[in-house]
Amino acid sequence: MPRSAIREIMALASARPNVIHLEVGEPDFSTPTHIIDAAFDAARAGWTKYSPNAGLPLLRDLVAQHAARNGRGAPPTADQVVITTGAIGALYSSLMAVIDSGDEVLIPDPGWPNYEAIVHLAGAKPVRYQQQAARSFLPDADEIAGLITSRTKALLINTPGNPSGAVFPPDLMARIGEIVARSGIYLVSDEVYEDIVFDSAHVSAIADAPPDRVFIVSGFSKSYAMTGWRLGWLICPPSLSSIVAGLQEPITSCASTIAQKAGEAALAQDQKCVVELRETFKRRRDIVVEVFGNTGLLPATPQGAFYALIDIRSTGQRSLQFAKGFLISHNTAVVPGITFGPRCDDYIRVAFTTSDQELREGLQRLRAHIEGLARSR
Repeated sequence: MPRSAIREIMALASARPNVIHLEVGEPDFSTPTHIIDAAFDAARAGWTKYSPNAGLPLLRDLVAQHAARNGRGAPPTADQVVITTGAIGALYSSLMAVIDSGDEVLIPDPGWPNYEAIVHLAGAKPVRYQQQAARSFLPDADEIAGLITSRTKALLINTPGNPSGAVFPPDLMARIGEIVARSGIYLVSDEVYEDIVFDSAHVSAIADAPPDRVFIVSGFSKSYAMTGWRLGWLICPPSLSSIVAGLQEPITSCASTIAQKAGEAALAQDQKCVVELRETFKRRRDIVVEVFGNTGLLPATPQGAFYALIDIRSTGQRSLQFAKGFLISHNTAVVPGITFGPRCDDYIRVAFTTSDQELREGLQRLRAHIEGLARSR
């Protein structure tokens, strides 16, 4: 597997002082105090042993209740929920449960590079579908339908999206649900940014996809600033939840029991912290629009998550060359678009996960650098 360009830029940035970090894909907040306190209380109370492979029963029930707000039919049950080591554990488990060597999996371009890596690890073939700037980085359902072959086992989608911040609207989700129902493939929907939506509402695949063909991936990392706690969840088709639970044994055994007790507090208690986090990222999204909105360099306004893609075609440089040069010349780190897929090499990704002041300064440096390179051509 090729090394992720995200890690390459992070390694270069770590060796330099006073870098403005626009490459880091995690909230810059501390985990809320009441969640940390719950973890301490759990440890002192003896919650320091293994949990069941599928996770603690109360947490599974709370996740099912959380997911029920996103559906229109029968809500998922706690038996369908498997608690995983991070949302990446949920992604890995869902795909490993249904794909075999030689199968094909449809993945987005641009899309998070770990999607391709997991498919390769399973011995399957990743087939990319386009998410073009002309469509605000949303996929074309007809293109997806046309890519399905007798070897296609699963379709992977991501909303809100990394790296673009695109949010799938209801009509697109309904169309994808129809395609899944008609073709009989599985749908793996990565919804880990579900609580970070700015101008509309999150639409979960659980609302439209056949319940026996859909996996919903989410977790605590983004909504509750809990990236280091490594706690995610997977809502499975009813017939596959026991298989996914069994997969936890050879992969991780179970998620951290102490982290699971913290997760219970995160879901069961006041959600004010989630609202505050979302409002902060909306304010920062608006800073991105303020700096780049009238330049033609912001092809689509992010509707969710905390990322934006910036167009660098005017510079004549490829994205990795641009990102390295920009880091060296302006001490500001961004992510090369090529890491998200071959059709994203004309862009770099910025994460608005730093203070408003640093964000504005970093974005102004970025705009000046792009415009300067364009003038010098």
